[in-house]
Amino acid sequence: MSRAEADAPDVRTWSLVSGLGRVAFGVAMLAAPEVALGVMGFTETGPATVTVTRLAGIRDLVLGGVTLGALSDRERLLNATVANATADAGDAIAFALALRTRERSAGSYGLAAALPAALTGIWVARRLS
Repeated sequence: MSRAEADAPDVRTWSLVSGLGRVAFGVAMLAAPEVALGVMGFTETGPATVTVTRLAGIRDLVLGGVTLGALSDRERLLNATVANATADAGDAIAFALALRTRERSAGSYGLAAALPAALTGIWVARRLS
């Protein structure tokens, strides 16, 4: 696989989608954590889950902003993509563990989103490296 530049169509498309999606979801988790939890399939919410959701929202907002800010620089975009893929892989593990709890629906929804995102991020990182 040849090394891609940051403006390669496949790399740029994934990076834009990932960056914009993270910013949008980060804002949603900060502004309306209970709604975001419901969309993700969680049925139990309380002060602790709302706080953790807002923390995750800040994380996604930062990751998305860094990705969007790195679109024109291959090295910076590679670093952002590796960070995103790592976060997505961690999310996939967390959602897989949720499959063994009362929050199985959330685990299923989250795993269905996080695992492909992690794998695509790894693929884009390999294209950039």
